[in-house]
Amino acid sequence: MAPSSAARRSPLALLGLTVVRLMEAALLLVIVGAICGFALYRVYSRDLPDPALLGTLRPFETTRIYARDGQTLLYQLFDAGQRTVVSLDTIPWGLRAATVAVEDANFASNPGVDLRGIVRALYLNRSGQVMSGGSTITQQLVRNVLFSPAERSEQSYRRKIREAILAFRLSREFSKEQILTLYLNQVYYGNMAYGVEAAAQSYFGKHAHDLSLAEAAVLAGLPQSPTDLNPFTNPGGAKARQKIVLDLMLKQGYLNREQADAALREPLTLRPSGVTIKYPHWVFYIRDLLEKQYGPELVSRGGLRVITTLDPAIQDIAEQATRDHIAALQAQHATNAGVIVIDPHTNEILAMVGSADYNNAAIDGQVNVTLADRQPGSSLKPLIYAQALENGWTPATIIWDTPTDFNGYKPQNYDNTFHGPQRLRMALAGSLNIPAVKTLSFVGLDTFLNLAHRMGITTLQDRARYGLAVALGAGEVKLLDLTTAYTALANGGMARPTIPLQRVTTSHGEVLFSATPVSGTQVLGPHGPDVAYQITNILSDNAARTPIFGPHSVLHLPDDRPAAVKTGTSDDYRNSWAIGWTPDLVVGAWVGNSDNTPMQKVAGSNGAGTIWNTIMQQTHIGKPLQPFKPPPGLEDATICPMTGLPDPGCANPVVEHFIRGTVPKADSGQYVTVTVGGDGSCLATDATPLTERQRRTFLLPPNDAHGWVPSSHIPQPPTVACAPPAAASATGEPTSIVAAAITTPRSGDTIGGTLIIQGNAQGPYELDYGSGASPATWTTIVSGIGGVANGLLGQWNTDALPRGSYTLRLQVTLPGSPQQEVRVAVVVDHDKTTLRLLQPLPDQVIKQTTVVTLQAALTGPASHIEFLVDDQLVGTAATGEQSVLWTAVAPGRHTVVAVAVTADNGRISSPPVVIRVE
Repeated sequence: MAPSSAARRSPLALLGLTVVRLMEAALLLVIVGAICGFALYRVYSRDLPDPALLGTLRPFETTRIYARDGQTLLYQLFDAGQRTVVSLDTIPWGLRAATVAVEDANFASNPGVDLRGIVRALYLNRSGQVMSGGSTITQQLVRNVLFSPAERSEQSYRRKIREAILAFRLSREFSKEQILTLYLNQVYYGNMAYGVEAAAQSYFGKHAHDLSLAEAAVLAGLPQSPTDLNPFTNPGGAKARQKIVLDLMLKQGYLNREQADAALREPLTLRPSGVTIKYPHWVFYIRDLLEKQYGPELVSRGGLRVITTLDPAIQDIAEQATRDHIAALQAQHATNAGVIVIDPHTNEILAMVGSADYNNAAIDGQVNVTLADRQPGSSLKPLIYAQALENGWTPATIIWDTPTDFNGYKPQNYDNTFHGPQRLRMALAGSLNIPAVKTLSFVGLDTFLNLAHRMGITTLQDRARYGLAVALGAGEVKLLDLTTAYTALANGGMARPTIPLQRVTTSHGEVLFSATPVSGTQVLGPHGPDVAYQITNILSDNAARTPIFGPHSVLHLPDDRPAAVKTGTSDDYRNSWAIGWTPDLVVGAWVGNSDNTPMQKVAGSNGAGTIWNTIMQQTHIGKPLQPFKPPPGLEDATICPMTGLPDPGCANPVVEHFIRGTVPKADSGQYVTVTVGGDGSCLATDATPLTERQRRTFLLPPNDAHGWVPSSHIPQPPTVACAPPAAASATGEPTSIVAAAITTPRSGDTIGGTLIIQGNAQGPYELDYGSGASPATWTTIVSGIGGVANGLLGQWNTDALPRGSYTLRLQVTLPGSPQQEVRVAVVVDHDKTTLRLLQPLPDQVIKQTTVVTLQAALTGPASHIEFLVDDQLVGTAATGEQSVLWTAVAPGRHTVVAVAVTADNGRISSPPVVIRVE
């Protein structure tokens, strides 16, 4: 039987056939594998993110808040962690090499996936100790950036395959340098540090570019297990990991043995950066503003650089003053305080003290009291009076401080007394309550509230809740708002929002905000600059507030530094306020308790006022004294303080500042002018000698004050006629009165400043002066109607005159008689201070309980004048007023002396005057 065809085949042929079949099978396997691979690729690459997103996605970065110097770091916002993105060229070679050595040895050559690296990792990690990861740097970047948090934590082949696919794509679209830069800025190093810069700061307190090789090896070893290898909590584990990293760098040729050993021996100095908040109330105030403007996501993760307006030096002064004074007030149950400091030139907030102790839960220290609603007491009064000045009142307007019933509302003064007629200046400076309520009644509640809101008050919105009591604090305001409102008074009536931010930029330099100067809005009306200056001048007038606060209160700064300030005290001493300004700063302070419980006699002056004074003193050290400059819309006029009217015969005139055209004139409804005789207690008749007649203006009380006035000793016009004069004197000789005489100054006197000239003028007169003993020309000082007997002839301001000899001339014209003339020679010397009592007169007899004017004539410089009766201080007057009121109580003989106190605390006394009280 013939053999089969297979049998006939030779062994070589059979071998060839087998090879062919194996090749066919292999090809089939390749085709099937390719089909399966393609299918797997299609399945697992479905919905993969685009690798190109890495070029547009920015990792979260730490937002940093700085003080105004741009250097003092106040806080870092890292809700998700800390991160600062840096470029590859600022990362040291050692850190880059260490990272590649321990994470991806074939990083430079692999296409994003390294099968040999996976095998090597399985081999190195076979003992259970993690020595090398299986994922490439590219795969880790894909996982941490492009995958969702859920897929990132998924432990499955599906995630591994998708990760490999995406890593391969990524390596084709980005260079190795780009991938390594992204990785080093993204990877988590533990301790809330993302990226190499944050890690360097977090562990070693330095920038990444300053890391040594030893430090770089520690950081490079952390990403595998950042919690377990944290050098703060596991220094031994971190050191062992450092050795592994150095050994891998040695094995892969990055180091030689000597370099590796030297790095391993180098001692590590850890410097925890810590998470501190400098000025926490300010930081959280700024953060809230930023989140409202830019949203929480950008603020917490956007790497913003925020430069605020806060001045650390002023903030420290304000915080120390707050702590010190609250400690001193503990016995009076005052536990908390707040402070706002604003630059009036820019309205930048320079300091914000939100509580006396942020960490004290007992006082709710984390609550920012500068933003809390509190009753302001009298601190709203300047706004009310500002509106009244705009509506036509003047600083000389008389307001009667007498018992008043406002439809059942009967306000009382702080001292529970009534002060009678008060010029607006004295009422505001002394913070009298009844005049303030009357002023609000004149202004109108709605008008006042409209002004308050224009000036920056955000509360007091429900108008139905408020009545006239709001003038005394029956409402609630924020310290920040009220201090902002006062900046309008410091800025000529121009209201501007406060500025807490100077500049906000993104991490890549884009400017989101840059503060620009704002001129503001005039809120006080057409006369805004004038009104603002009048309020400023009143609240900086220490003499005007002296009757209530005393001459040396905390409202008066050392060296007579010009400062306007207003205090406030709410009912039951629950809130103490002081807000004031200089040309340099506006400072607002509050003292109280967070739970609104009463303090024990902590008023505006001895509570917040003391903090205000301390801050003002310390922040102005080394700064020159700056006066408040009056605007051109004002004019000065001399008025009588008792009536508020210009009065040539006034015994103690003062100078007041008026908006042009508003100098007051006598109103028949409020004033009456009569001719009096003798001492002014009777009405002159035809029988009264001409030399005893005087025209006097009296202030008439309003209807609701008639019952109070008789007990107040307020001068009122006489109601009885003067008795006819005796025909002869006690000696039997006819009486004779000199028609023209100058009694003050005396011939040969040295004078300076503003001189009060006294004497006799029975008829119309003219008072002149000329240069030298025999003047060739004369300059008129004043022309009078006459009827002056040992009274005021006029005031002579010598400030502009050069030093030298001058002559005063008084000419009196009497009907049917030749003109009478008298001359007095004086010397003008502005540097010499002299003082003489003008009132009372020597041996004057005064009725018991009479209110007497003590008046002095001052020449030369002085800071103030003190009046003493029997060596007891009874009053202090500013050099511009030179008079005080004294009630003659004790009968008998009394010695009156005036003392001028100079700037260097020298004391110059007048000759004494002895009087008798009956």
